[in-house]
Amino acid sequence: MGKLIICSGKRTDRPYVMPTTGHRIYSIEELCYYIYNNIYSVDETLFTDSLVDWIGTELCLISRAEKLEMSLKQGVDHKTLLAVIMCSSDYYTEQEIKKLLTTVDDIRTMPPIKRWFIKANSFLKSKQYSEALAQYDRLLISEEAADLTPKDYGDILHNKAIATLYISGLEGALELFLQAYERNHREETLRQYLYTLWLVKGGRQAFNEYTANNQISVELSEDIVLRMEQLSHDAGRCKDMDDIYILRKMKDSGKTEEVREKCKQMIYEWIGEMRVL
Repeated sequence: MGKLIICSGKRTDRPYVMPTTGHRIYSIEELCYYIYNNIYSVDETLFTDSLVDWIGTELCLISRAEKLEMSLKQGVDHKTLLAVIMCSSDYYTEQEIKKLLTTVDDIRTMPPIKRWFIKANSFLKSKQYSEALAQYDRLLISEEAADLTPKDYGDILHNKAIATLYISGLEGALELFLQAYERNHREETLRQYLYTLWLVKGGRQAFNEYTANNQISVELSEDIVLRMEQLSHDAGRCKDMDDIYILRKMKDSGKTEEVREKCKQMIYEWIGEMRVL
């Protein structure tokens, strides 16, 4: 979970798996910690019958589970349900819980498009790239997207490019970074576009053409060139690069099956090295 959690309640051997994130929760303290640190992505869908049953059966918090069940039947709001769970342990102070519930109120008053953006960013930060990408797409096709400033629209495209990079690779992210920069004009977005351009187009030539035709500052260009050349140098010294060059030649020769087997071999070798460590 990223933090040492001291549990005074029961810790079960049968974790509750969060449907959206896949996080495994073993105690009421861990559940409270998860909610507290993911409040922008936690919504009404958290409170399911299976969660209530898990709290009562696995954590032996029978009265708390009964209170949650009754609250759900009565149709109480999201904030009240959160309070019921957060008050189930002493992991957070009363002041911290009140602050959390104030945040819930703030989230409620936000425009829907801002809530979606924060939720998408929360997924991106936790490396849930598919979920983040789905949220960014939902946001961009919404009617509310028409009210976004060019900068805000560009920032969304920038983050979508990052999620796309991890899901489908550099090629898919390249155009998104460019579209993002054309709107938000942020140096960080331009920098990410230039890094990606260098890698996708195979080196310095395409990079030089773009920087020359678009009046990119000499300072930024030199900084990127220095970094990419250093990374290239470091990669060339890596013992795995020879195998990667071999894979490229095999792929260019149409040896698909051989490439697949070589990749498997390399992966098994990496796993073996990790286990030794």
